[in-house]
Amino acid sequence: MKHSRKRISGTLPGDASRLSLTKEVIVSTNESALQEELRRLREESALLEEIKRLRQENERLKAEQGSIAGSGPRNLVPKELSEEERLQREGFADEVPVPGRHAPTFNIVNDLLSIGAVPWGDPLTPAYLLDKHYRIVDWNTAFGLAFDHSMDGRRGLSVLEWVYLLDNFEESLSQSAKDFADPNNLPRIHVEPIIYTSPNYGKIVAKKRAYQVPDDAGQLLGWLVTLAPKFPDAATSLRYKRDLFANLKREMVWSEYAMSYDSVLLSSRVYPELLNHMIGEAVPAGGNGKLNPIGRGARILDVGAGTGNIARLLAHFKRGHVIFAIENNAGMLDLLNSKCAPHLRFDDNGPGILAIKQDASMLFGLPEASFDFAILNNVAYALADPVACFRQVRAALMPKGEIRVSGPQKSTDLEKLFSRIAEDLEVAGRTAELKDDFDRVREINQKALNSILYRWNVDEMSNLLKSAGFSQITYSTDTAYAGQAMIVAARK
Repeated sequence: MKHSRKRISGTLPGDASRLSLTKEVIVSTNESALQEELRRLREESALLEEIKRLRQENERLKAEQGSIAGSGPRNLVPKELSEEERLQREGFADEVPVPGRHAPTFNIVNDLLSIGAVPWGDPLTPAYLLDKHYRIVDWNTAFGLAFDHSMDGRRGLSVLEWVYLLDNFEESLSQSAKDFADPNNLPRIHVEPIIYTSPNYGKIVAKKRAYQVPDDAGQLLGWLVTLAPKFPDAATSLRYKRDLFANLKREMVWSEYAMSYDSVLLSSRVYPELLNHMIGEAVPAGGNGKLNPIGRGARILDVGAGTGNIARLLAHFKRGHVIFAIENNAGMLDLLNSKCAPHLRFDDNGPGILAIKQDASMLFGLPEASFDFAILNNVAYALADPVACFRQVRAALMPKGEIRVSGPQKSTDLEKLFSRIAEDLEVAGRTAELKDDFDRVREINQKALNSILYRWNVDEMSNLLKSAGFSQITYSTDTAYAGQAMIVAARK
């Protein structure tokens, strides 16, 4: 250990005094250096322990992560307010001129299309988009994860619906009322701190930046809001990042899947047969019970609607169906909106399709006891907690309403299924044309989805539905989709 000598100047007389002072300084410097070295060693030891703990947490999370096609972090808890809390916060908002308090009703066709491409930046940065009336238009995966899917079910509503969930909502509302008081002199950028307690990640402190988004003429189109969250500790931050990477990987898998499977499956005979089977238009022999056609004017909840094949088929019959198509993947939702454009509407006051961005496992905001049927076509196997989803679906169904669930089963043989699809493409004369898409769909099933496909048989799925509160299994079969899928229906 090196010791430093400090040059001291003073007025003590004589060499002896200067020598005594020099010795005292050397002793003092030795003790100070020793204490500094001990402090440094303690800090290094604590850092090594923290690194060790983080590595252990890292390995644990990797082991829990499972397939990239799964539904991401387990046991995700949505954040909700009690009726008393909500009334109290609405009362506070009534007392200050908060922007967006009296926004007009959102029109999913006109208002959303006027925005155009959503200007997201870094996918790792939580962000959401508001229109010029401060209504929620869209949000990215990072925001949905960090803030517990708290915007699911609130699209088209005032951003206040989200602000009410903040710990510092009063400060946020008061500051916004002041900063946005003059509509002719709005801030180009608005910065404020937010505090949010997540049931999944604990207390999050974030700096929120809201940027004006202009249209092509330079007029205000909306607001892009980004957040820089800080989590309670390093372990929680690491857990969030791993959850986010898993979510983004899953999103990419489903988006890539969507680009190919429509062209392949809709060119086969076996997939349209499955769709018609699910809606009761064609029920092959071999099932137990009876799967009835969906009657005129029915209200239908299409959960995990994908690219909109079920929704479009139902709308095509022009039987007055009102279809809520729930889908969270951006790639699939884009295809759904494109394919179903002639049938899209922004309210449920008449027949057509309402395309709703929402996670299939988080059905917050749906009207209760208002649907005749709920359809989950090849969805349940990708849910982390299907029973929780089934319970939410049950709450949305009218008395005697019916849920219909299809999907792979323990006995599913992918090679047999793809051999059948290949035969159908050959008959249609499209084998060469669709070869790349066919290969991609098969590869994604074999590599990305294979580990989650074989979760249940018919009896086990029936028991899951009963455990979610459904009173009667009305239909079941294990021979759908060329014998490689099951269908189970149950009544509320």
